[in-house]
Amino acid sequence: MGEVSSSFKGFGMSFSEVREYQFGDETRFIDWNVTARYNRPHVKVFEEEREQVNLIMIDVSKSMDFGSAKRTKKELIVELYATIAFSCALNKDKVGVLFFSDKVERYFEPKAGIKNIWMIAMQLIDWKKESHDSDLQEPLRFLRALKLKRFRLFILSDFHFDRNTLQKEALIKTKRKNRVYVLNVRDRLESKIPLMGFYQLIHAESGLRTWHNGFSKRSRDTVLQFEHDSHQYWKNECRKNKIHYMELTGDVDVFKKLNGLM
Repeated sequence: MGEVSSSFKGFGMSFSEVREYQFGDETRFIDWNVTARYNRPHVKVFEEEREQVNLIMIDVSKSMDFGSAKRTKKELIVELYATIAFSCALNKDKVGVLFFSDKVERYFEPKAGIKNIWMIAMQLIDWKKESHDSDLQEPLRFLRALKLKRFRLFILSDFHFDRNTLQKEALIKTKRKNRVYVLNVRDRLESKIPLMGFYQLIHAESGLRTWHNGFSKRSRDTVLQFEHDSHQYWKNECRKNKIHYMELTGDVDVFKKLNGLM
């Protein structure tokens, strides 16, 4: 557990000032804009904050059941939640959780302590999915309405959302006063079609069934291009709006992957 707490450099810390680099400072905290301006290296200085509020938004729609690797998307999300939540708890921070699909399914208000985290983990593992769809607007509107002074938000989802302005604006609006981390959970099978032949694809959220000719390169490319465009859209929008973005698949080492999150 001690390793986990050290893996998230910056949890429980807030930006304080920029000063000139001193021997022993961590190079990853160099402020390159200020460094270029003064032609001397400068680093960002952080100070400890008490009782940071961390909110974890978890997609519980039907597409989370999919998985071709050693974990389904849901199993990967459970591990992501546990790693993030326990790291926050070890820094004495509060953790709140929101389960969502195309609406707010369940909200757990921010609390400190490991007991609360275990309780939510059990609820997540046992959650029975009812909704096929997922949507960002309503859950983000709900969180903004809580009137929390400031929070750190982690969104755990496969981002099978409609690519429209309303979804994007909801994310940008939330990011204006808060730090937002998008953890896009994917499965490698979604980016390749390993089989030749005729097969039926079923959309996990809409339930739409379509037949495809796996012998046709054009047909395969059409399917894969749609998936690629969807993920590339959210990746580009996050980077354009300076929202932390990370993609994870079911075969990754979660601890190593999250070690560079901050």
